[in-house]
Amino acid sequence: MNQYKTRSEKHLIKKMRRKTIAKKSFVLAGTTLAISPIAVSLSNHSLVAQAEEVSSQSAFINQIGQSAVTISANHDLYASIMIAQALVESGYGSSSLSQAPYYNLFGVKEYNGGASVSMSTQEYLNGQWVTMSEPFAVYNSYNESFEAHADLLQGTYYAGAWKSHTSNYQEAAYYLQGRYATDPSYASKLISIIQTYNLTQYDTGTTVNNTTNTAPATESTVTTETNVTATTSTYTVAAGDSLWGIASSHGISVDQLLANNGLSADSTLLPGQQLTI
Repeated sequence: MNQYKTRSEKHLIKKMRRKTIAKKSFVLAGTTLAISPIAVSLSNHSLVAQAEEVSSQSAFINQIGQSAVTISANHDLYASIMIAQALVESGYGSSSLSQAPYYNLFGVKEYNGGASVSMSTQEYLNGQWVTMSEPFAVYNSYNESFEAHADLLQGTYYAGAWKSHTSNYQEAAYYLQGRYATDPSYASKLISIIQTYNLTQYDTGTTVNNTTNTAPATESTVTTETNVTATTSTYTVAAGDSLWGIASSHGISVDQLLANNGLSADSTLLPGQQLTI
């Protein structure tokens, strides 16, 4: 076959190559335009998912916060540490063990014949994580779980985590590592959660409500405390806020805050929500 091309043939080949290149460029450009809206959509979906997760975590903290305040005050413990432990051990209330009908927030095990349920868990043994089946205690409520946890920490084995034996919550966190949990990063996890959600606000409360955060406000309490405050103002809820924290920072009780806004103690606060103080 003749390998040489005429001038006309060479011109035709070049022209066909230019068309092919132009066609490829067009396809690539079209692909780019098609991908961009999808990327934007995925980004928006991710932001919404993150916002929902933060809202869910804050709601769970609100739900257990008052139990931690009341019980820690009666047992010489840090409420912030108790809440952080509950979040770590329960996966922010998402674990099967922490939900009904078990209500075990702290992964407490039962070896003395009490109500229990067997579940798989991971323990850090001999430098590695090992999956084991263990009997875990069963409770009737989150408040009962907090009570049992506080009773456990009252043992002298955990004395280094008591408020009277420490200068701050960080010392308590490090004392619990290796004693309460085998996780080598347990203390840093607790401290990080406390700082992220400003849980130290639960350690500084001077007025402790003797009812748990799941109990609705009574009519007599609402009537009395509503008459005390003559003026009102509004507050915009931010991510991580809690009913107790907002009430404390504005010098009112949680019951009064609930009454002012027609809320119940288990209401979920959403970022941007307007509250009457």
